[in-house]
Amino acid sequence: MDEPSWLEKARGYIDLGMFDEASKVIASLPEERQKSPEAKEMQIVILLDRQKLEEAFTLSRDLAESDPENHAGFIQGAYALHAMNKTQAAIDFLQTGPHSLRDDQCYFYNLACYELALGRSEAALTWLTQSIQLDSRNRTRALNDPDLEALRDQIPGKVK
Repeated sequence: MDEPSWLEKARGYIDLGMFDEASKVIASLPEERQKSPEAKEMQIVILLDRQKLEEAFTLSRDLAESDPENHAGFIQGAYALHAMNKTQAAIDFLQTGPHSLRDDQCYFYNLACYELALGRSEAALTWLTQSIQLDSRNRTRALNDPDLEALRDQIPGKVK
């Protein structure tokens, strides 16, 4: 089934960094549609861009509770906590997600970033390796990610 046009439009605006326009699209929806998981996910991205971290986490937690199979609630909620310097809480929140979240490369990649931020490089490397196993593009991403700079020489598959 095709995505509704409002969702395509909002995602397009977000992809272009046009967060005000995306917000207007969502605000123009009927109230029940604004509460849909898809609209909440877009609202979270907008809130994160605006550095409204507490609001982003609250909405992420709501999304995680109402639609736990939508991984965005857990991924974005953890990101918001980490951005608020609550990195251990971010790890804990992320790990409360459903088992299906462990099939998402982003889960492991973010855990790697959070563990490294807490100085736990061995755990970070373990999570990063799992992320790369799920999506080999994460190797290139990690090589260029300032959050993972301390692991750069240990990234699996790196040509020396």
